[in-house]
Amino acid sequence: MKHNNTPQNLQLFLATQDQLRSVVSECVKEALQISASTTQSASASSEIIDTKELLSRLGLSEPTIIRYRQKGTIPYLRIGSAIRYDYQKVLEALEKRKGGKI
Repeated sequence: MKHNNTPQNLQLFLATQDQLRSVVSECVKEALQISASTTQSASASSEIIDTKELLSRLGLSEPTIIRYRQKGTIPYLRIGSAIRYDYQKVLEALEKRKGGKI
């Protein structure tokens, strides 16, 4: 008796534990390769840093960074209660604001 919800190309395969382990291993390797290539391309274009690092790199005070953030002068990311910055985007925003000077 055929069920109406069963796809026609559905097949049942029996595999040993070693065969299943091999298939899963190959799938994980492929997923890791895809993830690594995606991460490399994303990290090449952005560097996410915290407030302390931003202060150090720009030589600005914390109240100045807070004021820039509140006024929307610089972009930032809020992850829970943590605040992070895409360093390249912050530089671009400051360059626009100062006409190319930081």
